[in-house]
Amino acid sequence: MRKIIIDTDTATDDAVAIIMALKCSDFDVKAITTVAGNVDLDLATINALYTVELCDKNTSIYKGSSGPLKRRLETSKFFHGRDGLGDTGPYQPKRKEEKENGVDKIISLINSDPNEIEIIAIGPLTNIARAFMKDSSIINKIKSLYVMGGIGEGKGNITEHAEFNFWVDPDAADIVLNSGAEVKVIAWDTTQLYGYLDKNNFDDLEKINTSLSRFSIDIQQRGLEYYKVKYNEHKIDLADPLAMAAMIDDSETEYKSCNIKMILSGEERGKDIISFSEEGKVKLASKISRNNFLNTLKNSLV
Repeated sequence: MRKIIIDTDTATDDAVAIIMALKCSDFDVKAITTVAGNVDLDLATINALYTVELCDKNTSIYKGSSGPLKRRLETSKFFHGRDGLGDTGPYQPKRKEEKENGVDKIISLINSDPNEIEIIAIGPLTNIARAFMKDSSIINKIKSLYVMGGIGEGKGNITEHAEFNFWVDPDAADIVLNSGAEVKVIAWDTTQLYGYLDKNNFDDLEKINTSLSRFSIDIQQRGLEYYKVKYNEHKIDLADPLAMAAMIDDSETEYKSCNIKMILSGEERGKDIISFSEEGKVKLASKISRNNFLNTLKNSLV
């Protein structure tokens, strides 16, 4: 089985991605580490605990960074709701997080099992950057690192220039993407092409009619209303579940090797400037199987 760490700022799409990972028969999720981003750290942790509980799992959860490396935290509760789960809560999970810090747990897991641990980061990259800074030896011991972040070859979702995760902590993204680690990036532009759910997709999910499918549908309703008002569409883009689907099976994913320069401040803060190069350590997803995304999602909610 593949040994996985999920690093998350648990809100509506993160929760679905966590469900997909926990329901994947090929995944042994060693830890979930939480980071401030969509919501504050405490809420991200509560939401992760509740999602694990809903999946009837005992996966350990570790609190990581409560804010970006060099700036104050700006959340996206305007989209994900005050509770981060579409205002369907509040949730009161029965279990508590572990005492060990999330950054330290990432380091210890990698060092105890070198070249075996795979990480998927679906929030700001603060925890990963702190881990790299604290013990740079782990950079070359990670089996794979998947990152949901950046605009790729498209436009942003928090500003015209930037995707939310990179915008929240561009300094952390800069450290991770230029660390020398091989990173597979699933950016916002591919989400809009391959990772969306429309009315027909929601109708299909409603037919599953399990506690997991109902939860996954309910927490998206606030986002759906936001899209209806802003874009006049019955649609929502699920970036984190798309990244998780790609990690679970990226046999049909096409990547372009590149280098990424981050803009750290000003109007274009958080923008990832791509320069394609065969020697680039970053692999930017350019095409992802939509069928794989939809099928993986449906199978995880049964």
